[in-house]
Amino acid sequence: SGAGAADADVPMPSPDEEEQVLLSVPRIYLCSRTHSQLHQLVKELKRTPYRPKYTILGSRAQYCPMKKSDDECADLTKNKASRPLETACGYYNKKGKLLTELRHAGIWDMEDMAEAAEAHRSCKFFAMKDLLADAELVLCPYNYIFDPGIRNALGIELGNAAVIIDEGHNVEDVCREGASFEASLKDLKDGVDELESVVNFYGEAQSALQFMSLMHGWLNRQLDQAKNDPNRGGVGGFASKMSGPVVPGPDERLWKGEEGERALLHALCATLAGTGANPESVRKHALMVVDNAIAVADYSSPLRQKISDTGKSFGESSLGKCYNTAKAVRSLLTNPRDYVLYAVPDLDHPGETDSYGFASRRFGGSDSNSRGRGAGVAMWCLRPSVAFGPTSDEAMCVIVTSGTLSPIGSLEGELGVKFPVKVEAPHVVPRRQIHVEALDALGDFTAKTQDNPKMPAQLARLLLKYLKAVPRGTGSLVFLPKYALIRRVMEDWERSGALAELERVVGTVLAEEPGAQTFAATLDEFRGAVDAKDGGGALMLAVYRGKVSEGLDFKDDFARAVFCVGIPFPSVGDVKVRLKREYNNSRYARDSGLMSGGDWYSHQAFRAYNQALGRCIRHQHDYASIFLVDARFCMSEEADRNKAMVSKWMRNLVQRFRDSRESVGTLGEFFQRIAADPPGPPKETTTTAPPTAPRVKTDASSPSSPSPTASGRRATGSTPRSSWRVPTRPFERWRRRWPWRPRR
Repeated sequence: SGAGAADADVPMPSPDEEEQVLLSVPRIYLCSRTHSQLHQLVKELKRTPYRPKYTILGSRAQYCPMKKSDDECADLTKNKASRPLETACGYYNKKGKLLTELRHAGIWDMEDMAEAAEAHRSCKFFAMKDLLADAELVLCPYNYIFDPGIRNALGIELGNAAVIIDEGHNVEDVCREGASFEASLKDLKDGVDELESVVNFYGEAQSALQFMSLMHGWLNRQLDQAKNDPNRGGVGGFASKMSGPVVPGPDERLWKGEEGERALLHALCATLAGTGANPESVRKHALMVVDNAIAVADYSSPLRQKISDTGKSFGESSLGKCYNTAKAVRSLLTNPRDYVLYAVPDLDHPGETDSYGFASRRFGGSDSNSRGRGAGVAMWCLRPSVAFGPTSDEAMCVIVTSGTLSPIGSLEGELGVKFPVKVEAPHVVPRRQIHVEALDALGDFTAKTQDNPKMPAQLARLLLKYLKAVPRGTGSLVFLPKYALIRRVMEDWERSGALAELERVVGTVLAEEPGAQTFAATLDEFRGAVDAKDGGGALMLAVYRGKVSEGLDFKDDFARAVFCVGIPFPSVGDVKVRLKREYNNSRYARDSGLMSGGDWYSHQAFRAYNQALGRCIRHQHDYASIFLVDARFCMSEEADRNKAMVSKWMRNLVQRFRDSRESVGTLGEFFQRIAADPPGPPKETTTTAPPTAPRVKTDASSPSSPSPTASGRRATGSTPRSSWRVPTRPFERWRRRWPWRPRR
């Protein structure tokens, strides 16, 4: 009765209060690196009883059926506010039909959306933006959360939201990129020219024009001074000073930390700074100039609304450039120690090294930006907490998930937060379903080894030896550090005949290519070759940090063997990598809890390495063989340290054998044990075809019983070798897709 009395004293919520509680249910933002990973997440969502209202955000480049640029799209839909069904874009005019179908569908994935959009000839880009308004679940790439410009443009508010970050090992790089900014001299000049015209119609745009004019003029002066400096770039710039502090290359100007703050303060109020005014007064005036520009150019500002109401796009481009530039300058002035400011004659090749555009590539990226941007200014953020901090502070909670987050301590230091709840779980797959082995057949796979002309032949011999013990008709993956290395290996294999030998064993040999244009076709060909009835199988050469290694699912027969060749350390010649290492070695960074530059460099390599290792073993009934192909995992002094950097679920399974006969024999026994007792739940009694035989009979130390296929997968029987599909001139198919040609 006491409990009942206590309950009676509790006031019942009114209907209005109940409605307020319902309205305050948090929105969930589920983020991943690529749209292919989001596609996998939506497919998993369809398997659950959860049925939220949701959207899948993407860029115009991803969704626009006509592949229009931002400016072209704005021009075509310039009267969308006043006449939403009568714009110059027919796809935009029909977006309502797509919205109606998706809302009625209840649950849909990206394939469903694409089919519906094609059927109605509707715009996916604007439909997804409209679904954002009442979405309970938002699936989006990382930068939609960590890039303040994108968040502001879409009106994304995190105050009542839970943010879930899938593939969270990428979050450090993504946050650095989100807080970094690059602007070409041409972009600044175009912005100034357009704003001069805008001011004639909208006087309030004057503050935006003032800011852009100051930045353009300052950058011009700095590039001229660098060009006329007799001591510019020292001797050879970055390339000849790999071990020392980073210095600017020819015709460049570089400011680190608070030097960059002083340079921008002088840019924004040169007259006041030149008079010897109080530094605080100079700073206050500079921030006022920046904040005024942000207020005018903000996507929700009265000026932007006024322009939108006219149904025209005049001024939108220049105001967008102004807003992004001003926000970047504001971030640098707020966190000066965490930035470098860099004025360069070529944004795509700062320091005249083999580095790549930071805004579009991650640390240690592998392919370059082919579009030249010319001279410009870069504001590179060196600490992820600059972008992650505001997000974690604003959101109700942030959940970071990945199979390769460890060490958690270094992640907390880089992100500037402490995670009160940490879970590092073991793998769900039993040990008997995983064969992990370290191989030293190629020695220490360093740059010197990679340049050895004998290396491609040695790699081919290694693969032929082990792939013969892997079940026929299955897929295998080989990861290498660089696209250029893949190209050289494939060219050498064609000349030497090794490619034809591999084709006779694995059926089809493919190579991952830089860029996204041909990736889908290559992946489809790989999967098709594994699924083919002739049982040929497939082998794919892929690159660490590429599309194959990040988040793709190669379950069951699509990856029965994975060879990780070398350790993918970021390029030592990349200026961004060198600046980050130097920053992490500074007293300020160490006092802030960041790991040393050398440790950061190693963790970058092993996070990419562990991602590649994880492409196989995708569920509890899966099985595969994994090879760490580098002597640095074997008997060298650093073997124990390197094995400790491998994912926790695997590090205690690494084996090492005395000779190749014992090694190959053990591999054959592994697959034969699986064939005799395949993993998986008990099956109903049915008549099935016999399991697939090994590609060839292994040596005397290995039993000759048949090897398995995936549990429940179509069995191909013992097709004689003479009936295998051996494509005529297989390398010609690969060469036609590859964007370059070997020299003759």
